Amino acid sequence: MNLKVVLPPVIIVVLGLGALSSVQNTGFREHIETTLTESAQGALSAAGIEGADVRFAGRDADVTAPSDAEALTAAEVVGGVTGVRTAAAYGPDGLVSGEPGPAEAAEPAETEDETDDVTDAATDALADAIASPEASEATSGDGTSDDEATEDEATDGATDDAADDKDDDKDEPKREPTREEREQAQEDLVEIPNITFVTDSARLTKDGRRVVREAAEVLAEHPEVEVRVEGHTDSVGSDEHNQRLSERRAEQVVDELVDLGVERDRLTWKGFGESDPLVVPRTFEDLEKNRRVEFIVRN
Repeated sequence: MNLKVVLPPVIIVVLGLGALSSVQNTGFREHIETTLTESAQGALSAAGIEGADVRFAGRDADVTAPSDAEALTAAEVVGGVTGVRTAAAYGPDGLVSGEPGPAEAAEPAETEDETDDVTDAATDALADAIASPEASEATSGDGTSDDEATEDEATDGATDDAADDKDDDKDEPKREPTREEREQAQEDLVEIPNITFVTDSARLTKDGRRVVREAAEVLAEHPEVEVRVEGHTDSVGSDEHNQRLSERRAEQVVDELVDLGVERDRLTWKGFGESDPLVVPRTFEDLEKNRRVEFIVRN
């Protein structure tokens, strides 16, 4: 059999089937996104929430609102829609990761009755002190007992010593890594496997968390280096969505490293979206290579 004659038609058929599958998957995904968008908007309207923008990538939603509180409320409503997998809240300053504290958190003012009770108690205590000669003798001229004065002096001394130690630590310059240490750290970080996430999400997979732990161990071996965590996506989806996704993934890796004991001031992050592909995307494997997180030694 002449392979030169047989192989070209086979290759054309395989590539054609791959392209057809890609088109079908894209159309199905767009249908899901449209359906979920309509359902989410209906849920927001029913909840009386206006001004919130909802965009879907697959079954994951990005909810943007004029304030952090509105974004959190809207994301909670969207997250309850059937079929929605995740709903991330975005306020004026970006991703909202926590809930706003209640305005009622301040301590309530004392009532008039409570104030009167405190005043009466203080008056009685002062009268007892004046009437007691032992109390007058045990009290120094400035109203402080000898024991209290001694304790205050000891406390002041300890505070001064702690402040001096803190100033010494602050004045001590941080050691810069040598060129060899930087190169070795970068080489070790490059050897780390790719960090994986749930599709169209900043949520780490089980394997992704394992790789982040490996990265934390490498950084512990090189305590002097500072690193920028860079997030990259493939070219599937809009530029805006991919840019935001890459930022969320890079930030998530930084947060995970900090939880594992890496000092936050050693870490920065940046998202590049689909703007810096590792390879020209021609196959699904190429797309997978372009979805990546890189560690770049900065100092």
